[in-house]
Amino acid sequence: MNQYFSQKMREYDFWLRETRVYPPIPDTLRKVLLMIEEGYRAGTLTRKKAVMLATYLRKKYNIPYRVVSDRHIVFLPRAREELLNRFLRYPQLIAIIGNRHSGKTITAWTIAVEMLERAPETTLYVYGDVDGLGEAVKATNPQMGERIVVKEDYSLPPLDMRKKIVLYNELSESLLSKRALSSSNVELNLQALRSRHLNTWVIYNVIRFSSLEGILRETAEIKLFKWTTGELLYNAMQHIPKGWREILKTTVTLTENESLVFLPAKGRGMEFFIFETNPPGWLLEAHGRAKKVGRLMMVKSERERYILERIAELKERGLSGKEIALILEREGIRLSSRSVNMKFRKYKQIVGGDVDATIGK
Repeated sequence: MNQYFSQKMREYDFWLRETRVYPPIPDTLRKVLLMIEEGYRAGTLTRKKAVMLATYLRKKYNIPYRVVSDRHIVFLPRAREELLNRFLRYPQLIAIIGNRHSGKTITAWTIAVEMLERAPETTLYVYGDVDGLGEAVKATNPQMGERIVVKEDYSLPPLDMRKKIVLYNELSESLLSKRALSSSNVELNLQALRSRHLNTWVIYNVIRFSSLEGILRETAEIKLFKWTTGELLYNAMQHIPKGWREILKTTVTLTENESLVFLPAKGRGMEFFIFETNPPGWLLEAHGRAKKVGRLMMVKSERERYILERIAELKERGLSGKEIALILEREGIRLSSRSVNMKFRKYKQIVGGDVDATIGK
């Protein structure tokens, strides 16, 4: 008997089955994932059985999955090298989207320094370095630092046809202008359109996907989605095909080390997988140095606000006052566990809320 598929199911079939390909993974694992996906679609696997098998694979092989419909389940294998190899193949653009503190900056820098290591003739130009990470990297790794240029404005790098990476850590208001009238905005768009001809690889860091103008969203073929809250997730979902939107919901549970990658596979379709940042130790050291220098530059009120918010963030993770004091000490902030709890009480008084249960930890 022929089975009827609605238009919605046909749409899912197109976006998630006909035009989706797996990244390079072991052939045996690929066959298992495909068997579950096709079995669930054909109805030979019930939803309960499909979820049981997918949960087993997630726990054993750390492969996330998403049940999209009554006939579609999608696995997201981990394929770190696939992103790096494909990005470095020829000049391309990456957009990294996610909440603050989701790991966008470290992820962007990790991709950039990997390219610097693999292509010794490449220069990295950094824009919007509000964290001061560029100078910290140059101080931590002087040999690589010779090929890093931290820009104070948004003028384009020299048009010398030499290999270069352009990292926009924070896009300024003029660059995000929807009217596209500013000279900086015009240059940004021209660079996006001509990146391949200028031998330039580009990485954008943005919070709201809609902040990127249409030209930048469309030319950034590779998209990395970091952890997102509900509002930002909804915003991002409005700018991708409907068939991909359910997959994007997995970003709600991503860690700082994980990104959901949408990577076009020319002539075959689209790859969806998880990229693990795994930054080198020296880069984490530079990041810690930049954060410490940034705190030293804070005025008293800024520093106090940072400490209160940092304590609240750590308390939400269920850490005790003693554990938080140890973490803060590594960040250059010396407080006793008693002081930590007092400051947390102060924070809750400011924002409102009951602290008794949390303070007791």
